[in-house]
Amino acid sequence: MILRVGAPYGVSYYNQNRNVNKGNKSSGIQKNTVNFSGQKVIESLIIEDLNNFNIKNYNRSAFSKKLNEIVSHLETLRIDDGNNNQLFIIKAPESKVIRIQTNDKYKDVKPGCIVGKAGVYATLEIPDPKGNYVIIIPEDAKLKTEDGLFAKVTGANSSSLSFKGSTCTVNAFYKPDKTIESVKSFVKMIQSSDMFKNVDKSMADYSKDFHPYLLAGGFGSRLEALSYYRNDNKPSTSTPVKNWNLVDFSLLNLYQANLLNKDTDIDFCVQTEANSAVGCFITTLGQKIEMTPDGLDLVKDGKSIVPEGKNIIIMPSDNITDIKLSKALDAFRNTPDAGMLVVGVPDYRCYGGLILHNDKNEITDFITKPTKDLLDTGIGLIKYKDSDGKEKVLKDGDGMSTSLGNAFIYILNPDILDTITEIYRNKIRTSYANLMEKKRGSKELSKEEYLDVIECFWDREIIPTLVDMSKKGCLKNKEGKDLKVVTYKATDASWSDVGEYSSYYKTMKNVAKDDSFVNMPEIIKNNVKDNISDNVIFNADVKDSFKKFIGNGYVEGKVIVVPKDR
Repeated sequence: MILRVGAPYGVSYYNQNRNVNKGNKSSGIQKNTVNFSGQKVIESLIIEDLNNFNIKNYNRSAFSKKLNEIVSHLETLRIDDGNNNQLFIIKAPESKVIRIQTNDKYKDVKPGCIVGKAGVYATLEIPDPKGNYVIIIPEDAKLKTEDGLFAKVTGANSSSLSFKGSTCTVNAFYKPDKTIESVKSFVKMIQSSDMFKNVDKSMADYSKDFHPYLLAGGFGSRLEALSYYRNDNKPSTSTPVKNWNLVDFSLLNLYQANLLNKDTDIDFCVQTEANSAVGCFITTLGQKIEMTPDGLDLVKDGKSIVPEGKNIIIMPSDNITDIKLSKALDAFRNTPDAGMLVVGVPDYRCYGGLILHNDKNEITDFITKPTKDLLDTGIGLIKYKDSDGKEKVLKDGDGMSTSLGNAFIYILNPDILDTITEIYRNKIRTSYANLMEKKRGSKELSKEEYLDVIECFWDREIIPTLVDMSKKGCLKNKEGKDLKVVTYKATDASWSDVGEYSSYYKTMKNVAKDDSFVNMPEIIKNNVKDNISDNVIFNADVKDSFKKFIGNGYVEGKVIVVPKDR
């Protein structure tokens, strides 16, 4: 297997002393950190130890406007009562957000916090003979041991601290090599682990016609609460399955479709700017964003690394699904005029877009982020006939009525790659021209303006445009014949985007259930189930150590335990 990865752009490493506490217990911290010289904005403030502040991001000029606002209003209090008891309080204006109370028995426990786009968290780093681990306590959660340690996050008073809106998401410690390590580890497991002995996979050879492309270039700041402590990026985030990372769930889909063999390459592209998944993919086609005499534009910069003549499978690295990918590949093969196939799954929210189609499975309309009011009309509801022949609406595990939603898995006819590139190019040109008209003469772009111009999404711009072209007869193959945008309805599958803490927690709980993710190999489901205890999910083998630590105390809320030094 050949793993290709581009080099990071505009990132240099340096050591810097910085006094970061606000007057209580100050210390100069020397830490290897990142100075971004490209168009990047840092979104998360992570304090690993409130006793000795060790802040991840030093360069405040790179902070987003929202994070700067939050940091400027945060107050930190550290109180000693003279009896070896300590109280740490993180405050927002007129409210207490995080409260951590400890004592001398827990002098080796490091209390910390996270404030950023993902929300607000208290953290506790616990020493353990097998390697330290971190307890993450989100909003509206609390933890208490039987002998004096207490931590609480008040979500109701911290809503003003949560990031909302479309800003770029950048992880300052983004590590593309971590993704490569994860894929190599998965391939090694295929060859040597007993885990795969009972995992069914297709016997058909799809590698001659299809090439997998893994969108593993996102920065993932919303999931940083889980990925940071092992110095991971989002795809390499640990999971309850031992030696199994988040990206492995997508690789499992490829493995079961018999696409992971010695003749298969998986391509990666490191996302060098926050230009979203489309921009990440377009760079593999030899395109680059540059300032030209006519303004910001997309220009040809090199040769495409996508193999000629093969259909492209685009897989996300942060979704968990049990779709039978081989059936989607068969559907594409059996549709001679397919220009693009969008995998659809039952989804009551249709988070990635609502798919409407005709009886030929041609997509007639793709509605980006449909409103609740629209979905409540019953548009696009998935219906089936029960054993008595009565028509019913397909519901999910929570009893919610479902419509066909986008699963962010796409199969592309290579004949439309130039069309997709042109859609992206037009988006940049149009956005830049509109911005210049508003600015009336000033051609200097702020970071936020630049990122807004280059941002482009499959579900917002690409798919709707391709559907419209298909309906008008403007989507053609190399011979000039009409191509269609079609869907494969994976109505027997479960799916979830796990790009943030809360969705990750909910998804892992659902994977462990018997009546959801029913197509997922039983050995994987059981591994997840074994590492969930009530409302605590363990991404590390510390369940017994954690129970000893808590004793007769209690945990409330959606708590996740992650590895650090293990």
